[in-house]
Formats: sequence, C-alpha cells, structure tokens
Amino acid sequence: MKNGSDQDSLHILEQLSKSPAVPFHEDLVQYSILEFLESMSGVDVTVDRFGNVIAHYQNLSSSESTCPPLVFVAHMDHPGFEIINAGSTPQSFIAKALGGVPEACFNKTVSCFVLLPNGRRLPATIEHSDDAKSLLENGRLVNVVVESDEQFVMPAALVFDLPDFAVDNEKIYMRAADDLVGCAAILSSLNRLVLAKAETNFYGVFTRAEEGGLFGARLLAESRILPDHAFVVSVETSSLIPGVEQGLGPVIRTGDRLCTFDSDAENILRYAAAEITESDSEFKYQRQLMSAGTCEASAFAAFGYKVTGIAFTLGNWHNATTFIGDPSGGVDSEFINLTDYFQGIKLIEHAAIGAFRGRVSESREALISIPNDIKDRMLKTAQSSD
Repeated sequence: MKNGSDQDSLHILEQLSKSPAVPFHEDLVQYSILEFLESMSGVDVTVDRFGNVIAHYQNLSSSESTCPPLVFVAHMDHPGFEIINAGSTPQSFIAKALGGVPEACFNKTVSCFVLLPNGRRLPATIEHSDDAKSLLENGRLVNVVVESDEQFVMPAALVFDLPDFAVDNEKIYMRAADDLVGCAAILSSLNRLVLAKAETNFYGVFTRAEEGGLFGARLLAESRILPDHAFVVSVETSSLIPGVEQGLGPVIRTGDRLCTFDSDAENILRYAAAEITESDSEFKYQRQLMSAGTCEASAFAAFGYKVTGIAFTLGNWHNATTFIGDPSGGVDSEFINLTDYFQGIKLIEHAAIGAFRGRVSESREALISIPNDIKDRMLKTAQSSD
C-alpha cells in the first residue's frame, strides 16, 4: 500500500481484477485481498470457517468506545459457470450456471476459460448443439469445449473470457466489476484510515458465494461473529435503473429488490455525504431504492442487523449487453464511472471516521425538535374528546 491516493485506489482495483472468480471458487481473490491487508499495520485479519475474510481496525478514544462499529461488506465472487462432468466427446464438458448469467449464454457461442487453482487459464467455448438443447432442458447447463488436453479437477470454474481491466473515457471496464469494485473500495478506505491513524471502529468484510444466494453473508450473519450492535453497509455495484445515472456519484441505497433498509444506518451515510459537500463542491451522491437485485444488506437484516448500502451504478450488469433475461443479447465487460468510484471511497472513509458519532442527522433533528409555539397551538386547538 502507498499513500492512499486515487491512483492507489485504482491500482488496488486493477490488481483485484486479475483474480477471476465464480461462486465457491474465490481463492485467487481471497489471496489478493489477504495480501493487501497484510501490508496494513494495526488491522486484525481473520478468515472464518466458511472462507469469509474479516478485517478489523479499531482506534478509539475512551469517550467513543461505546459507539457502534461500522461493517462494510462486499463479495468476492461473480456470476459464471462450473464444469461438473465430462461431455460426450473428447475435450467436451458439461457446465452449470452459478448465479445470474446472461440468458444469451444458453443459445449463443460464448468465449470462456477454465480457471485452474494456480490461476492458469485454459481457453474454452460454450457451444450449442442438439446435446446442448437437451442439457438446457435438464437445468441451467451448457456444453463446453476446452481447447486443451490438459487434465483438471472437477468441479472447475468457468469464467467469461473478457479483459480483466481497462480505463477509457472516464469509465472503468472489467470482466467482474460486481463486486470487485466493492472489495477495492473497502480496501482503499481502510488503507486511508490506517495511514491517517483515524479514530474509528471499522470492519471490512469480504464474503463468498453471494451470487448463488448470499451464502457467505448469511452464514457470517448467522455465526454472530460481528457485533450485534454494528451497522452493516453493503458496498455493491447495482444495475442502472430509472432515477440514477453514472457520473452523479455513488448511490446511498435505501433498499433492494427484497427489502428496504434501516433509516438509522442510512443516516450515517447521509450525514457524512452532507458534510463532504460542505467542503467539496465537486462531490456528488445519489439516493435511491435499487430494486433490480438483492444485496448482502438483506442477508444481515434477516438476522437482525441494522443495515444500509452504497451502490455504484453498473453498466452491462452481470455482463449482459442488454438485460440478463434477453436471449438475443450479448456478453461483454461491465463498467462503472471512474469518479463515482473515487467518491464512493471518500464516502466510506468519511462515514467511518464518524462525523455521525454522538449526533443525529439534520433531518432527524428537524423532526425531533418541535417548536413550543406549535405545540401550544396544537393543544389549544385540539378538540376535546369529552
């Protein structure tokens, strides 16, 4: 880690992009994250028995020791396939979809690669034939031809063959922005906090198998490893929907497709955003119910945690060039806005430092403070129930 600049944050994201993953096959991403964390002094790092990574940085004065910690969570996996059986011909295999892959994968030729445990990539192609049609009828299965006779152990990860990373015209293009962007944003924010020796109680959590059903987050929440009184913030990429735009800043997420989130937790982010705008006229943020998908905040909410979210608006969500359910669509890189990424990191950092500690948001304060003259008038004009 270097000095916590925007260029360092971009470097962290680029390095993570070189570690492909699908659900249950996140070893390379996990290793990269652990390497970054090892370079940060004063950060306690654990890996739970399900493979979730938990980083904790605490630097509090005694007067702040009772303040609830903030948990920023992102997932290490991305939708893809898993090779589960040999096919009917040499070098052909059967693969099963893991997570929300584009529907076009089931009727179009798609370039992929088999990801070996050591990081090597074997070129492969999803192909379609009469056998493939039969496979699809039996589940979300595809026929894969591997362009190598090298032996590998099944089940094996099958990943879209797209560029790892590129920056062009204020956009970051990645095979898997979802959710390596969230992972990198948390790592970058934590690095800045450590370098500044900031007073905070910060957890950075990196989970597994989110795309298959929020499994890592659900198991972590069930374990109660994290403090019960913590506020949990999901840091995600989320599909562009009406009401949000790329380039207008990160989105303070009021909810997802499954549920709405907690106002107390959200106010931490809103107050931080308001304070940033007072000193930085270029800072932008949005606020929206991002209802296209479900994020890990819902998993933690189900186990009683107070939750909120930060979302980076994402183009080509889940690599679908039109929308996931379009059989005529294509498969291409995901992309986010460069400035949105930098401003999202600033929002995380500022919220973690704790501008909210011991205070309430202006909106809540305005609701709590009822003018005495209004109260008196209400009493005088109230109709008697007698």
